[in-house]
This record gives sequence, structure tokens and C-alpha cells, in this order.
Amino acid sequence: MSAKDTSNFFTTEIERSQYWEDYLTARPDYAQSDFYASLLQYHCSHQGQSLPDPRQSVAHDVGTGPGQVAAVLSGHFDAIVASDLNESHLAIAQKRLARSLDSAALARVAFERLAAEDIHLTHEPASAAFVAVGEAMPLLDHAKALRSWATVLRPGGTLAIWFYGRPHFAAAEGYDAAACQRIYDKIADAMFAKHIKNGSGPAHKAGWKRATDCMSSFLDNVDLDPEQWADVQRWKWNSDCDMSFYGPDACDFDVEVVSCIRSEERVDVLGEPGFWGKSWTVDDWKLFLKMNLPAFRQEDVTPDIGRSWAELEKEMGGYGARHGVRWPVVAILATKT
Repeated sequence: MSAKDTSNFFTTEIERSQYWEDYLTARPDYAQSDFYASLLQYHCSHQGQSLPDPRQSVAHDVGTGPGQVAAVLSGHFDAIVASDLNESHLAIAQKRLARSLDSAALARVAFERLAAEDIHLTHEPASAAFVAVGEAMPLLDHAKALRSWATVLRPGGTLAIWFYGRPHFAAAEGYDAAACQRIYDKIADAMFAKHIKNGSGPAHKAGWKRATDCMSSFLDNVDLDPEQWADVQRWKWNSDCDMSFYGPDACDFDVEVVSCIRSEERVDVLGEPGFWGKSWTVDDWKLFLKMNLPAFRQEDVTPDIGRSWAELEKEMGGYGARHGVRWPVVAILATKT
């Protein structure tokens, strides 16, 4: 089997500090919003506490990437375990947090190379109060991961999963948002197709299919067993937007949309989350797509894609024209029974 045949397609093999800085620049910045406060409020409501101090035992940030979630959690919990399967991601997270946190907060963060599905192998059962899964769920084996997290969470502990997907042009006077979206979607499909359809092998295809099905389902295919999880809440913003970063045309497999939502779960369908707001030029759209996948390289931008970017710039109103961005977002909260 080829060494490239792996389901772990979202990885960088070397420390690429600039990649992660650009990644965070291109993504929505919700650290200063009330998003985390909402997650912690849910958590505290099951602890007999109120905000702002839910400080208690251990919180896990699984799939930590550049460590931005661990940085936030360090202000609210006694100990944080920031884990990631990829060594280069952990190295960047350590460097970033060493720059951004004070010594007391940094001392509360431990870094571990570990798959998100395997945290129960190195941590005691019922040892954690909080498990955060930010922007990672489509990459994971859901059944294995949920079993692992249910093992390490203590009764009453919180599982918080969230994901934001493909950006969308916000409708406004003066330009055709739908036309701009069609052009961007065509570009994204062409970029992703080069990597999804590269024929690396069955594990590669299985990883992409798992991620695509999950995003296309708006994470509704995350199945939370009521024997393990209580008070399941799914918060959805802009659920009228496509969640997947690319469409079916980028894929060489059938995309399956699945819902595992149970009747007892609470589903809140919400509008525009103001705290995710962005206003982008065509260069910002280019940066977002470039940072969408570590494997993207300049050679992926074919002449046809270059012409499509020029078409998008014109449709947006010319160079420097700036328009609002909408994000489809979902958060899934559950309490360990």
C-alpha cells in the first residue's frame, strides 16, 4: 500500500508557522465573542454553577491544530490537554501559546501527540470535565471518538463540538451575491478535486468521504447515544448555506446526507451570528481557499482557475471591492450521563 494512502489528509509534515498564521487570519475570529461563553454557560448549567468561573479539573482540546481553543480554555479550567495526531501541529501550538499566554496559563496546558479517538488510552476514566472538538469532527471516526470521550468525561461533564464551513457571500445591494458564490464554488470544486480524486487508495477515499458526508449533513450524522449523553443541543446558524467546503462535483464518490437527530434532542435554528462576521475582498477569498487545505500549492491554481478568480473580482465590483461573508455554523452540546 502506498505511504500516501491515509485518511489523515489534513496535516502538515513540517512546521509551517506562516501557514497557521494565515489560516487563523483567513478564518472567523470568535475568541473575543460570546461564543465560548455560550459553551461554558451550557457547561456550568449542569454543574450547579453560573458564569464566569467554571474552573474545575481537566478540559481536553482534541485536534488542537494551532492551539487557539486550548488558549481560551486555559482561562477557565485548572488543566488543559491539547492533543493532536500531527507532531507539526503540536509544535506550532506550543510556540504560539508560549507567545500569547502568561506563564501561569501556559503551565496549565499539556501537549500530547494523540489521535482524537484515543484519548481514553492515556487518561483515566471519568477524569475530565470538558471535551472541546473545534473544527475537527468531519475528520474523525465518530463512533470511536464518541466512545473515547464518553470514557474520559465524568458524569455531568460536557462534550462541545463545533464546526463552521464554506463561506458565502452575504446578499446586499450593489452586487449579485449569488453570481459571486457560483464562481467561488466552481473554483473551490476545481481546487479540491485535484486532491480528492488523486487515486491514492481506499483509505484516502474513505477519509474524504467521511469528511464530506459529515459536512454535507451539517454534522447531523453525529449520533449521540442517549444511554451516554443527555440534554443534547444542536445550535445551527445559517443552516440554509452549504456547509461543505466543496460540492459533489469535486468528489469521485456519492455524497450521503444523513440525520441521526433524535426526537428528544433540542435543535435551535438561528440566523446570522454577528460574532463570525467578515467583510472580504477577492484577495481574502483567495487566502481562505489557499488555507483550506495544507496540501494546496501554487501549482494547483491552473490558468482556468486564474481566469475564474479574475471573473469573480469583476463580479464583486473590481479590485478592492469588499462584501460581507456568511458562515454556516453548528455547535453540538451534550452532557455525559
